[in-house]
Amino acid sequence: MRRLLINCDDYGWDAPATAAILELGAAGQVSGTTVMANFATDAELRELRPLASPTFSVGLHLTLNTGQPLSAASAVPSLVDADGQFYPSSRLWRRFLLGQVRREDLKTEVAAQLRRLTQAGLAPTHADSHQHLHQYPGLGPALLGILRELGVRRVRRLTAAGRLDGRGLVLRAFARLSRSALVGFNTPGALVSTFSTEPASAEGFRRGVTAAFAQADFVDFMTHPALADRPGSPLRRVAEYEFWRSGQAREILRELGGEQVSMNNYQ
Repeated sequence: MRRLLINCDDYGWDAPATAAILELGAAGQVSGTTVMANFATDAELRELRPLASPTFSVGLHLTLNTGQPLSAASAVPSLVDADGQFYPSSRLWRRFLLGQVRREDLKTEVAAQLRRLTQAGLAPTHADSHQHLHQYPGLGPALLGILRELGVRRVRRLTAAGRLDGRGLVLRAFARLSRSALVGFNTPGALVSTFSTEPASAEGFRRGVTAAFAQADFVDFMTHPALADRPGSPLRRVAEYEFWRSGQAREILRELGGEQVSMNNYQ
């Protein structure tokens, strides 16, 4: 049987995303979420705890490129600017390649984000990262090595199945360059990210999942549902929320010979 993980990224990013994920998770329309531990409030983590179950997996959406670290800025100086904020992805990556990012700082912050979840009663079942940092060349293998040291055994595999835009092609190249660092992890065999480049629709869901199932029997569908779109973001979050809420995904998945599962189903 083909299996599909429908993972909602960005839990805790803002109130519209958090509310949508809680609603969809409670209704069984999605099968997991990954948490931005440096954004989610204590109350939001408590609200998520009842959903965590064998059919709804809760993981870490590792965030090192937006907002503030959970660690004190003085404890991770190579990760933050003069205002104590994380550098954006491209600058963080360049700094890493130039030797300006200390591995000890990365490990300190990754550990802090994992610890935030476990202390809230949410033992992370898996991890991915904001804007796919864990598969950037050079930086990705370092982050994966740290996640392995800290006990994480399931991570997202970046493939961008069915995505042919420019960024998708760049991410595929990144994935190939960092693929060897995934050895020893349990990962879905393909990632569907079609809703990142087009409004959510039944046709886009079918096309993306079909392309992914041609690559693997266990597939990760990345989604960002919310009750409102985020200013400045290209994501059509409301369209994603409305698509999952409609229940169309279940019908199409059955037609494709698949079933919805959580990351707990991947051993």
